[in-house]
Amino acid sequence: MSFVGFLREEKAQSEWSSVYMLVILIIAALLLISVIKPMFRQSQRIVQKTQPT
Repeated sequence: MSFVGFLREEKAQSEWSSVYMLVILIIAALLLISVIKPMFRQSQRIVQKTQPT
């Protein structure tokens, strides 16, 4: 069985689609972390400035 024949099988296509979905979820999680983490750091700085010492 060739690689092209393997990719044309329905079972192989469902396996590849789950791999693609996993990769997309990982990328989305990394993007969310890279956006949300600086927001939390900024809010911590604001809280430290506003708290009386």
